[in-house]
Amino acid sequence: MAIAENKSFQKQFEFHKKIIQNYEKNTQNYDLSKNDYTIFAKIFYSYHIIKLVFKDMKISYLSKNVILAVVIVIAGGCLSSTKKQATLNDPCSQNVKLTSSVELEKIGNEGKGPLEGTPYHYEIWVDEGGAQGVDLSWYGADQGGGAAFKSTWTKPDCYLGRIGYFWGDGQEYTAYKNIYVDFNFTRSGRGTAGHWSYIGIYGWSRNPEASDPNERLIEYYIVDDWFGNQLQPDTVPLGVDITLGTIIGSITVDDETYDIHKSLRTQKPSIDGTQTFTQIFSIRRTLRNCGTISVTEHFKKWEELGLKLGNLYEAKFLIEAGSGIGWIDLSYLSFSQEDQPRSE
Repeated sequence: MAIAENKSFQKQFEFHKKIIQNYEKNTQNYDLSKNDYTIFAKIFYSYHIIKLVFKDMKISYLSKNVILAVVIVIAGGCLSSTKKQATLNDPCSQNVKLTSSVELEKIGNEGKGPLEGTPYHYEIWVDEGGAQGVDLSWYGADQGGGAAFKSTWTKPDCYLGRIGYFWGDGQEYTAYKNIYVDFNFTRSGRGTAGHWSYIGIYGWSRNPEASDPNERLIEYYIVDDWFGNQLQPDTVPLGVDITLGTIIGSITVDDETYDIHKSLRTQKPSIDGTQTFTQIFSIRRTLRNCGTISVTEHFKKWEELGLKLGNLYEAKFLIEAGSGIGWIDLSYLSFSQEDQPRSE
């Protein structure tokens, strides 16, 4: 018997084949509903293929149903495996406290270097004193996504601790595919990081061809959380009184809207010494301590608003504290560069 000759089945087969191809093209481990649908569709036409094959076979009714039951059990196992994988890859489920960390080296007020066995790099910087009260410790390559860290500080004069990608004299963001950062952290409470603080993605870039000389060096932030201060609770997003900039637009990504701030820093410390440079902030309206940050989507939006990054120096996960006595502890931190955008 030729299965393709059964027109009724062929129509159903082609219909479900198209559905599966479409979902498999866009499915990520983070979207369980699409994975479920794909598997159920496969179960459907596997079941009907077997029924058609059985139609002309001389075996008992009981034997046919036993074989069909086995197919369904196997397919169900695939579905269970998919659910487990989706749970494992959900950063908000990665909340087991990590142990056995290594304090990262700093000399004077700064420290930097590669992290062995990973594509990651760390950097510590403290402005004018207070470095003895700062600690950045890494959990190692084999736990917490490979980039997880913890940090403490005691009244520093502006402290930045960060881990992630480092390129130095890198290329434009399009050379690094689609950058995603999956994270999960706990932290100390309100007011434990001074008047200003940032938790999220951070980096620098150089654009020597910018017509505005103040945009040839850019410091950027994607802020998902902060510690609040004596005036504002840590449950509301920080505003222009903290960034000292103006809101120039917004972007909706990762299930929330981020307001985009632009400010100018005049003769301040930078990766190129004391310089005047532009700051860009994407600030999430609803704060969170776990999830995924679609970094490249922010880069695209900034470029649409006329802020071209140029050549990337880095893209790291940051804790910045203006002062205070506090801590942050990441149970999960992982970076990826992916060929296709993850579906919303």
